[in-house]
Amino acid sequence: MSTVIRMHETGAPSVLVAEDEKVGHPGAGQVKLRHDAIGVNFIDTMFRSGAFGAPLPFVTGVEAAGIVTETGPGVRQFDIGDRVAYFFAPGAYAAERLVDEAALIRLPDDVATDTAAGFLTKGITAWLAVRHLHQVRPGDKVLVQGATGGVGSLVTRWAKALGATVIAVGSAAKLGGIASEVDHALASDEPDLGLRIRAVAPQGVDVVYEFVGKATFPASLKAVHDGGEIFTIGAASGAPEIDQAELTSRLITVAHASAAATVKGALLAQASNELFDRWREGIFGDIALHRYRLLDAAQAHRDIADRTIGPNPILVP
Repeated sequence: MSTVIRMHETGAPSVLVAEDEKVGHPGAGQVKLRHDAIGVNFIDTMFRSGAFGAPLPFVTGVEAAGIVTETGPGVRQFDIGDRVAYFFAPGAYAAERLVDEAALIRLPDDVATDTAAGFLTKGITAWLAVRHLHQVRPGDKVLVQGATGGVGSLVTRWAKALGATVIAVGSAAKLGGIASEVDHALASDEPDLGLRIRAVAPQGVDVVYEFVGKATFPASLKAVHDGGEIFTIGAASGAPEIDQAELTSRLITVAHASAAATVKGALLAQASNELFDRWREGIFGDIALHRYRLLDAAQAHRDIADRTIGPNPILVP
């Protein structure tokens, strides 16, 4: 028998209930995976609360890493014993599971499974931002709203490594962690934030990576120059209110982006290879992990709500 954290209704973290289940054999194109570590992401709480619809009963969690223990008919890329990870395949809060071969990447020998589970989703999303949506180049002026968050901090460091002038906006309590690594660091609660950004980038920024949404979008709109780009990749404060007439008159492009919908197949292989290369170069600093037992998944969700969770949280079966 294997432990799984299942929800039979949506709601508070208490709906996450530990159960025993017998994991069957993999079907065509599937493998059975024994998890070493499971990533905890904000999107997990959206499934749990009901903000994102899912058929009940449901197992939340979208990323994990571990060892292939059995392969189903037609599996060609992986063998028993391979170390693998995935970044978006709902059903991760389990000690063992079946997962489609297409969702998996093979882990390089120097990438530990717990490290992969802790930052793969965040890292792939960062790759989407700086290498796919807008390929950051030397001299670009980049604004990151939510730069002290998990994905935002990776985008900030990656854009800087690519030669951009980076303006990082984030929580005042956490800005000290990245202030020395960027060109300008501003607290998200500063009065007239849009004007403050324009003070350090008078001509406006070329691109905005928006991870906050409604609370910071007006400042993002003030900060970007005419003809610039805003990519909304997260909306921690809610969906932004957008004045389409202003966007049209200023030739500003606003687009919503999802790594889960975009980064698949060959693109996933490219993204993960580049991500691990940059990790080896040390541009992300130390990928610190905050460990919880799988059985303590509900507590991890409470800590997310209370904003007391540590960096790169993982569940360990």
